Amino acid sequence: MKSAYTNTNRRTSNRRKTKRQVRRAKRVLFVGVIVIVCAAAYSIVKSIDSMDTATDEVQFPYGSIQELSDMETFMAAYLAVNCKSDLLDRTQTIHAMGTVESGGHSLSFTLIKKRPDKMRFTMKRGSQEIIFGVSGDTVWQLIRAPRQEDQCARIEGEEAVTWMSQARFFDWIISASQGEGEIVGIEVEQWSGNDSINVRVIDEYGNTYAILIDPQTLHPLAERLTLPNGKVTETIFNDYRDVDGLPTPFQLTISREGKIVSKIQLNNVTINAGILSHLFELPNALQ
Repeated sequence: MKSAYTNTNRRTSNRRKTKRQVRRAKRVLFVGVIVIVCAAAYSIVKSIDSMDTATDEVQFPYGSIQELSDMETFMAAYLAVNCKSDLLDRTQTIHAMGTVESGGHSLSFTLIKKRPDKMRFTMKRGSQEIIFGVSGDTVWQLIRAPRQEDQCARIEGEEAVTWMSQARFFDWIISASQGEGEIVGIEVEQWSGNDSINVRVIDEYGNTYAILIDPQTLHPLAERLTLPNGKVTETIFNDYRDVDGLPTPFQLTISREGKIVSKIQLNNVTINAGILSHLFELPNALQ
């Protein structure tokens, strides 16, 4: 018969073993928890790194934002989207009609351009008609009203330069690629919370423009002109439509110093409509 003392020792020994096993199990569990937490933390860090890497390497249809910041890559892609080589060769005239809202008034207008440097812009308000004409470095204005003599005047100085710069046939970037101005820099800039490509252009008159490009479509989002007095004029482009292969914004909003001054809505745009050169010539009264 085994003694009670022996049984007690065995029970005590078993309890001690059990306690050691529990402590060992706790240590193993604790180490296991640490490993799990470390693994989870590592996975989280890796996930964040992957997200960052994915953000850095977002591929747009024409390349990543970094690739499109390269001048040569950007220009090749931009011209392929906005002005294919055959379009450069065959497009000679543009005819657009629409409305402009400014100062509480809504005016209808007609804009016609003929390469390389001719433009005629006509605004109508009621029965009155105001016409601006550009032919090379000659700029003029004509005002017509019923039962009144036509009022004609040459436009000179800074106002004339402004009209001449608007007579360009293509946008600033395409014009610069044709030798009319110069692209002086490309960088990434935020626009409405998203990356855009800021293309800085100096036109042939010395004006500096910042053209913000959507990397997804390669269409201009906005254009900023910084005037010599430091004030900024901004034009925002929306509602792009294809006009015989020429992507054209049908809505434009123009602001000065952050305040909207006019909104333009195009209703109809055609190219190569067969426009006569005499429409851009000086009125007889000024010759």
